[in-house]
Amino acid sequence: MDNTPLDNEEDSEIQPVRKDKSLWIMGSILAVIILIMGYLTLFSEDPWSFFTKEKTPIAVVDNSSLLDKNSNMSDDEVRSSLVKFIEAFYNDQRRGYFDPPSYFADITETFYNYHNLNQERLKEIYWKRLSDMHNFSRTWVVSSLDFIRADDKITATYWTREKYYRSSNRQQYSGDLKYEIRIDEEGKIESLNVIETKNESVLQLTPDTISTPPGEDFNLDINVEGTADTKVYDMGQVDVAPEFNGGQKEFTKYVSSNIKYPAQARQNEIQGKVYLSFIVEKDGSLNDIRVKQGIGGGCDEEALRILQSSANWKPGMLNNNPVRTFCVFPLTFQLTN
Repeated sequence: MDNTPLDNEEDSEIQPVRKDKSLWIMGSILAVIILIMGYLTLFSEDPWSFFTKEKTPIAVVDNSSLLDKNSNMSDDEVRSSLVKFIEAFYNDQRRGYFDPPSYFADITETFYNYHNLNQERLKEIYWKRLSDMHNFSRTWVVSSLDFIRADDKITATYWTREKYYRSSNRQQYSGDLKYEIRIDEEGKIESLNVIETKNESVLQLTPDTISTPPGEDFNLDINVEGTADTKVYDMGQVDVAPEFNGGQKEFTKYVSSNIKYPAQARQNEIQGKVYLSFIVEKDGSLNDIRVKQGIGGGCDEEALRILQSSANWKPGMLNNNPVRTFCVFPLTFQLTN
């Protein structure tokens, strides 16, 4: 017997189609989000603050000076900054760079026993003082650094070892000097002075007969207004400056292989630069060789001998023609251990 149910009218009827409400729901959610964001935009300065955690403001610290705001630094931090500050100060001076605004306050109370200096006057005194100190060397003893702090100011002391030759009175000086440096709350030097000296040695040197007397200006007896054949030009006036054949490298080799360090200079530890003036003629020969500035101890005579024994140089050139050229050349005497 066949048990398969017979089709009836209910099974054959088509079921009704239901509407999809997902688009309506999504549109409603977007509308709510737009309303909320509109409200936050109109009535809140920072809408996104409602969705982020509160953060502590970041303090910005001005580190424009190593020692600025030193009241917030520990003693170890101050010492480390002082070492860097003093080393940078002396390193700039060794390179021939001295810019008071970089290190000094607008008004410096004391500087090498001069008082209440503005920065222009301080610079003038510094270079004037240094002009008579030839072959100057300074070594400061970091381990001797000591300091105290009071009212955001630092007063530090330290020892240095200094050597130089003073040409005005022909004295070779060496000694240990104790400096006191006071730094203000802005990290600038407002006082710098020597407060103690020890182990001083002053050696009076005998003048060389060929040297220019101390205090006397060096004048070259040349006819700068002469004819084209006799006129002497300065180094800055020529197109091509005179030079030793082979250049500076060959001149250095010539000097090192021929120079003899004077016994008196070696015994008295005299070293430094001897400045020689001379004229390079049109044919490259050297004429009118003189010691413009010497250091004594026989070094001046030896420098003169070296230049007098030199081979001809390449002459100075002006408009592709050789001309007589006045030159000043330093010859360095340096002791080696």
